[in-house]
Amino acid sequence: MRTSVRFPLAIILCFLALSFFVRHKTQAATSVPLRVLSWNIQFGQGTDGVTNYDRIATWLARMNPDLIALCEMPPDSIPTLVTALNQKTGLTWNSHFVPKAPGIAEGNLILSKYSFVAVGSRYLSYTRSIAQATVNVGGKNINFFATHLDHTSSSLRLTEVTELISWTSSFASPRIVAGDMNAGNDTPEILTLLSAYRDSWVDALNQGTAAAYPDNPVWMNTRTRRWRIDYILYAADVTAMTTKSANIPDTRDLSNTNVVSRLGTTDDAGVRPSDHNLVVTDFDVWTDSAAPAPLPATPPVMLVVPNTNRALAIHSVRFNREPFRVRTPVNLSSDTRTRIMLFALNLQLLPGETASSITVRGTDPRGQTYDLPVEQIVKSADLNWLTSLVVRLPDDATINGDLAITVSLRGAVSNTVFVEIKSP
Repeated sequence: MRTSVRFPLAIILCFLALSFFVRHKTQAATSVPLRVLSWNIQFGQGTDGVTNYDRIATWLARMNPDLIALCEMPPDSIPTLVTALNQKTGLTWNSHFVPKAPGIAEGNLILSKYSFVAVGSRYLSYTRSIAQATVNVGGKNINFFATHLDHTSSSLRLTEVTELISWTSSFASPRIVAGDMNAGNDTPEILTLLSAYRDSWVDALNQGTAAAYPDNPVWMNTRTRRWRIDYILYAADVTAMTTKSANIPDTRDLSNTNVVSRLGTTDDAGVRPSDHNLVVTDFDVWTDSAAPAPLPATPPVMLVVPNTNRALAIHSVRFNREPFRVRTPVNLSSDTRTRIMLFALNLQLLPGETASSITVRGTDPRGQTYDLPVEQIVKSADLNWLTSLVVRLPDDATINGDLAITVSLRGAVSNTVFVEIKSP
């Protein structure tokens, strides 16, 4: 005997109307592609010790960007590079250069296919700077910044980042900040930057649209040198601009093994135009009000130990189970704060959403509530239904007992799970 499920006609008609509306809105949305490239070109010197701006220009032309941020650029070589790029692309590129500091013969260079609406500059502490250019893309002004932070000290970079955020925030969004930050993504200076800007590489990673090459696999820290220290960051409403994809391409000439500047990584297998890998991000700049907007999320489901309400949680470095302490002496972070890994279903980010779109909240036995910063989101290609979250525990040594944890995305809140915290 065949059983069927019947729906009231009114519900079917509402569903059809909603489907038409969503389809119509999707078809009406239009965008202009914007490709951004960031590269520390090391004064034009490749890992063979040869200075060759034609080689740099060849790679820039090959990647076909719209906006370029270059650092370690000597001003007297700008005409050579721009002329070569004009010849290779058949375009006339606009350029804006700002030295690291007055009197220093190298700095940050912005190159653009678009005419400049305006340009600017800001000198930071410790002989560093920011170059700024405004371009109009599809009727929207984009404020673009190129910088290169201090290479000697995290504390100096943190000062520079504070100055950078203060100055760049005075410009309207969308804003893009690109350059060599000389810091990994778990350092205080980058975490501070990420409080104001999204990381386009992480966006693409979460969407499954990040690409690299076999000797430098795709993950949170795909190398731009010995680690991922070159970034393309942005601040924009999801209805104005979203990340489409990102790429750290293989610039090696594997037929040329005359490598004299070695990093000690598998990238040493062939000569590269610079000792840094370049980074490319493709953005969609939405040109009308019909751009995709966040939809209500299905409530996330936190995974638990079978037949319990205990979170399936492990220490992100030691891989041990609960109980956890809020600080771990042996850790990969300078602040010694404990990070734990949680696992969830129904945590699908939309284009333009990042880790900051997810709220993880914990409540201790005293009723005190803490936001647990999400520092990493990982999806497995083979288990795309499963998401792991690395969260930082509160900096409160008085917590003792179960922390009740929920995860929310776009207003949808998960089930409550428990993790035991032990005071020192």
